[in-house]
Amino acid sequence: MNLDRTDPRAPGELASRWAVFLLRLPAGTRTCTVSLRDIEADTAWARRVFERMGLRRGEPAHLIGAGFDNAILWPYESALMALGVPFGVAEPVAIDAPRTDMFLRRLHMQAVIGLTGELVDALHGLGRDLKALLGHSTLVALPDAAATLRAADLAPWTLLPLGPLWAFEPPEGGGAEFDRSEWRVESADGELLVSSTGPRATPQHRLATGVRGGIDGDGRIVLSA
Repeated sequence: MNLDRTDPRAPGELASRWAVFLLRLPAGTRTCTVSLRDIEADTAWARRVFERMGLRRGEPAHLIGAGFDNAILWPYESALMALGVPFGVAEPVAIDAPRTDMFLRRLHMQAVIGLTGELVDALHGLGRDLKALLGHSTLVALPDAAATLRAADLAPWTLLPLGPLWAFEPPEGGGAEFDRSEWRVESADGELLVSSTGPRATPQHRLATGVRGGIDGDGRIVLSA
């Protein structure tokens, strides 16, 4: 990751591109940049999401995310800090499961955000009772993990990664919401495509996400069965 707050462009242009990251897509990876404006806009969205989840100041949370996704993850870290929520981080893979396990057993986490199927399976492999370990927390999980958690009689939010953005569906269902002030999501031949509507440092136009789904009448994302 290359951090550089300098930019040769005139001050009136878009806020300086200052972070470079790799965006994972079905066709491979591509280099993208984010600006300070992008991070601030995404942090405002992340804060609204956490407020809707009911996160409380002063109570710890566990945030799970790959270093690969740092530019996407930063706003969620910033939102937790702005809300006064202390948090511990871990990678979303089996090899780092002992760290997540340690956090969950030693601390009463009000929320566990970013659970993956691989990580949930690894926790189960460590002999953990998922409901006993996670039942007191607000859970936010990727679709593969969400199905396993529901089978354990838990009620997670679903986190849907769509290239450069994250969308969230509440436990009761009804479709996943995303930041419509920054992004447009449409479905073409059953695949979700992402376009930027805000002045992003790296604009996107109908970016193929590889995720199958549609858009309901209220503009929410509905995954294909």
